[in-house]
Amino acid sequence: MFLYVGDYWVPFPSSEYGGNWVVMAENEEQCIDLLKEVCYYEDYYGGILDAVKKAKVFQLDDSTVRDKPHVVEYFFT
Repeated sequence: MFLYVGDYWVPFPSSEYGGNWVVMAENEEQCIDLLKEVCYYEDYYGGILDAVKKAKVFQLDDSTVRDKPHVVEYFFT
């Protein structure tokens, strides 16, 4: 399992101040799918792939992970 930390992909002016997100997922594809669930703008789904590719990624210790994959936190403007 991995922790992905990245910047919001929706450009100004649709997103005035940007934002960030944190997702716990098994792979990039799952991370993208989870971010689509919280995206306000379907027109910008294409930017999610690039945002995930640019994200900081941290491997989690599988012996301590008790949660299923999910969006841990996000702040979008």
